[in-house]
Amino acid sequence: MTLERAGRTVRITDVAALAGVSIGTASKALNGTGQLRESTRARVKDAAEKLGFVGDARARALSSGRTYTVGMITTDSFGRFSIPVLLGAEDALSAGQMAVLLCDTRDDHVREAHYLRSLAARGVDGIIVTGRSADARPPIDVPIPVVYAFTPSTDPDDVSVTLDDAAGSAAVAAHVLSTGRRRVAIVTGPERHRSAVRRVYGATEVLGASLVAEPLYGEWSERWGRQAVDVLARG
Repeated sequence: MTLERAGRTVRITDVAALAGVSIGTASKALNGTGQLRESTRARVKDAAEKLGFVGDARARALSSGRTYTVGMITTDSFGRFSIPVLLGAEDALSAGQMAVLLCDTRDDHVREAHYLRSLAARGVDGIIVTGRSADARPPIDVPIPVVYAFTPSTDPDDVSVTLDDAAGSAAVAAHVLSTGRRRVAIVTGPERHRSAVRRVYGATEVLGASLVAEPLYGEWSERWGRQAVDVLARG
């Protein structure tokens, strides 16, 4: 409810007066609550826009019992995977005027525990857990709704939104064959990573006899990619 206009602060009373409704009705219309006609909501929102009214987030939180914030816990210090997840979360949550608090644990369990306590103390409405690996991680135990993105939980009862590595690599292999290639090799990351193993499985199922060598597992790096090509060329 703060914006200086003509030397004074625009308040919800001004919005209610311009819309011709009570203060309570104006509040419900702007907060999306109550049983109101759509024409009334539209009239109140139009009045607020004309006056340049900006709602008080603290008052909104007190009246609803929510903070309209979501915490994001990540181990991806470089942001290669967590930033896209963050952008997607912000796109979805901004429609509800919600904010995302990003917390980088740097693979430190102590830091993660600290952030979880801090987010719980802030009363966030939910927590998104992500990281730099598609390998499953142990679940976190907090009395707050939790969703795992990219990095799934080891608990099948948790909500995890992750990649279908096998289907993705199968689609890539099918595309390679569709271009007329009949001698194909697979170069991937460490065999200890579930995502690397699943990708090999999906591609192998499609390639069949076109696979000319055993899959080459290595590190996730361009250097390993060049080394693998040298190995294949010599073989």
